[in-house]
Amino acid sequence: MDRLARIFAQQDELIVLDGGLKDEYEAFKSLNTLPPEKRLRLEQLSLKLLADLELPHDRETCAARSRTLREEGNVVFRDDTKEADQILKACRFYTGAVFEAEDALDELALAFANRGMALQEYGYYREAYDDCTNALDCGYPEKLQHKVIMRQAFCAWKLENIEAFEEHLACLEKLQLNDGYVRQVKHLKEKLKLLKSSHIKQPVTIKAEAGTALEEIHTDPGERGRYMVAKEPIPQCKVIFSEQASCFVPLEQRLICQQCAASLMSAPIPCSQCHQRVVYCSRKCREKHSTIHRYECAAYRRDLLKLLGVSHLALRLVLAYMPLMLPNLVDCTSSESIWSNIIELSTKPWDSKEAAPEYVQSLRMTSHLKQASQAELVYHILCANLLQTYLKEHTDFFNQFNCSSAPIEDWQLVISALILRSAGQLLANGHVGSSLLPVGLQANEFALLQSDMWVKPLHLKLGQLHNLAHSELITAINLPYLSLCNHACAPSIHTKFDGCSVINYSTSDIAAGEEIFNCYTRDYRNSLKQQRSQPLEEVYKFQCSCHKCTRPDPDQDYLAFHQYRCEKAKCRQIFTPEVGKLPQNNINWWLQSNTENFIICTACKERQLFPWYNEFLDLVDSCVDYSKRQQLFQAYDDLDKWLMDHHSLKRNLAAELIIACFVEIDVGSNLEDWEYENLAKVIRNQLKGIAAQCGINSMEYLTQMTYLWDLIALKRCESNEMELTELKGKLEYLAREYREVFLNYYNDFIEQQCK
Repeated sequence: MDRLARIFAQQDELIVLDGGLKDEYEAFKSLNTLPPEKRLRLEQLSLKLLADLELPHDRETCAARSRTLREEGNVVFRDDTKEADQILKACRFYTGAVFEAEDALDELALAFANRGMALQEYGYYREAYDDCTNALDCGYPEKLQHKVIMRQAFCAWKLENIEAFEEHLACLEKLQLNDGYVRQVKHLKEKLKLLKSSHIKQPVTIKAEAGTALEEIHTDPGERGRYMVAKEPIPQCKVIFSEQASCFVPLEQRLICQQCAASLMSAPIPCSQCHQRVVYCSRKCREKHSTIHRYECAAYRRDLLKLLGVSHLALRLVLAYMPLMLPNLVDCTSSESIWSNIIELSTKPWDSKEAAPEYVQSLRMTSHLKQASQAELVYHILCANLLQTYLKEHTDFFNQFNCSSAPIEDWQLVISALILRSAGQLLANGHVGSSLLPVGLQANEFALLQSDMWVKPLHLKLGQLHNLAHSELITAINLPYLSLCNHACAPSIHTKFDGCSVINYSTSDIAAGEEIFNCYTRDYRNSLKQQRSQPLEEVYKFQCSCHKCTRPDPDQDYLAFHQYRCEKAKCRQIFTPEVGKLPQNNINWWLQSNTENFIICTACKERQLFPWYNEFLDLVDSCVDYSKRQQLFQAYDDLDKWLMDHHSLKRNLAAELIIACFVEIDVGSNLEDWEYENLAKVIRNQLKGIAAQCGINSMEYLTQMTYLWDLIALKRCESNEMELTELKGKLEYLAREYREVFLNYYNDFIEQQCK
C-alpha cells in the first residue's frame, strides 16, 4: 500500500483537473493532451509499480514444501483406525500440499491424487472426482493412472453419473491390470448394471411461470430518480424480489470461490499461477470463471487488486460486460463514438418486455464522482489508469477489439474511462455480502476441513453448531436492481445474501403504492443520527430526510437500548445519557479497550462508576472455577438493577458469559443442571434483545441461536414444539450451503425431541 501511495503521489503531480470531473471520458482524454514527457512519465511510473509488485518465484521450493505436507498427510491417512477425524486431518495436509505446489505440476498432480483418495474415503465423492481429474490434467505418472481412473469410476458410481461411470470402466478395460484391479472392475461393472436398472428416467417438468412481481420501478425527474414501490399490499416476511449477480469480488483476502462465492469448501482448487490467492469450490466453477480470471491472474500474482478497493470490482464489471456490449460498439470508428454509444445504452429506454440485462442496469446506476473531492477523484482516476496499463501490458484483453473499426489506442482510453465510471457507480451503489464462518477461522483455512467439527460430510458433531456463531463480510457485490431502492433509516427490506445472489424480504407490512426502502448504513435502532448521517453525506452525497431522521427526537429508538438506573443510593432514577456531552459521543464505551466511561446521570448529575462491570469481566475470566460460575450467573441477574430492558451492554456481557461457559463445555467440563438452565435463560434473554434491536431474522440472531440449538441437542435444556418449530423456521434466512448443515444438525440431534 505504501508503494502504491508513493507512485500515486508522483503521478498526482503530473495531472491537472480544472473544474473537477465533467465526464469520465473527458478526464482521460485530458490525460492524452498532457505534454509528451508527462504522459511518458505517467506510464513509466505505472509500469514501475507493476514490475516492483512481481515477486520472485522458486518452483523447487514450492515443490519441496508441497512434498513435505503430502508426506505428513500420508502418515495421518495410513493410520490403521481410519477414523473420520484422521481422514479429514489428512485432507487438510493434502490441501496444504495442493496450495504449496503452485505451478510445480509433478507435485501438484500427486497432491491432488492423494487428496482425492482421502476425500473418497470420507464421502466427498464429487470433490474426489474433481481431484482425480485434476491429478490427470497435471500429468499424474502414467504407470499409476489406473489407480486414479479406478477412483473416478467409483465416485461416478456413487454420484450416479452413468455416462462417466461407463467411460472410466471402458478406459480401465483397455489397461493391463493385476488381478486385484480386475476384480474391482468386475465388481464395479455389476454396480453399473444395477445402477442402470434402477435409474428411472425423470419425467419432464414444465417450469411454472414466474409469479406476478410485487414491486415496480417509477421514475422521478428530480433528485429521487428511479425508485421502487409496492404494486400490491405486501405482508411482513414476504419475499419481494431476488437478484442474481454476475460480478463480485472477495473481501480481505478471504478464500472463497471466485465464481459462486461459496465459503464452505472441502476441496478448494487454487489457481496454480496466483500464489494461493484464488480458489474455486469445483472444476465447474473454475471453468465458468476462466473468461474473467484469464485477465486477472497476473494481477493476483502481483497482489495488485487488494490495493485498489472498489476499482477491483469496477474492473470485473468491465471484464464481464464488455463482451456483451461489444456487438453494439464494433462499428464505431473512434473513442468519441464508442463512448457516445455506451452513454446511449445507459440512457435510452429498453425496448424488450423483459427486464434490461444486468450490464444495462449497471450502466444506468448513478455516480457521485462529480461531487467527490479533488484527492478522491484523482485517486480513482489513477486506479483506473493503472488497471488499463496492466491490461495492456500483462494480458491479451485488448485483442478482442482487433475486429472493431476503432484503433486499439482509442479502446484503451475508453476502457480507462469505463473503469472509472464503474468505480464511481459502485461507490454509490455497491453492496457487501456476509456469510457465516467458523469462529476463529483464518482467512486461508476452510471450514469443512476442521476435523474437530465434523462427523461426516456436512454433518456436525454433537455440540459443535456454536462454532458457526460468527459472521463476516466476505464479498463486494454489484446488485443494480437492489440499488434502485432508495435509502431510509427504517428499511422496508431485509436482504439475505446467498453466495452471489440475494433474496429480499419485507421487514413489515407494506401498503400498495408505498415506496420500498433499503438502508445504506446502520439503521435507526443501531446508530445515532449523527453516526449514520456522516457516511450518507461522505459516500452517498445526501442528507437523510426519512421520517426517523426528521422527527423531533431522531435517536429515541437507539437510546432505548442504553437506559441505565443511577447507581447512587439517593437517586436510583432511570436515565438515558446525554450523548452530546460524552467524549466523541461514545455511548458504547465498553466496546473500545482502555476507554474510560463518562456516563453521567441526567437526574443527579453524578458520574457512574459501574464497579460491577469489571467485577463481571473478572468472573468471566475465572469461569473455569465452579464457585466463580455461581457468582457469574448471579452477577448477570444483578445487571437488571442497572441496565434497563434490552440494554446493549447487557447483551454484550451475556455474550461474554455464554462464550466462557461454552469454552468449558467444549473442553469437557461437567456443568451442573442448574448451570445449564441458567445458561439457557441467558441465551434466550439475549435472543430477545437481538430480536428487538436487530430483527428476529437478522444475522446476529442466527449466529447466537446456535448456542441454544447446542444446549437443546445436548439435552441440557428443555424446549417445546413451538420453540423448536420457530427455530427451524429461521433456516429460511440462511444461505443454502449453511442451511443444509443446520438442517442436518436439526435432524440428527433435535428433531427427535419434537416426538
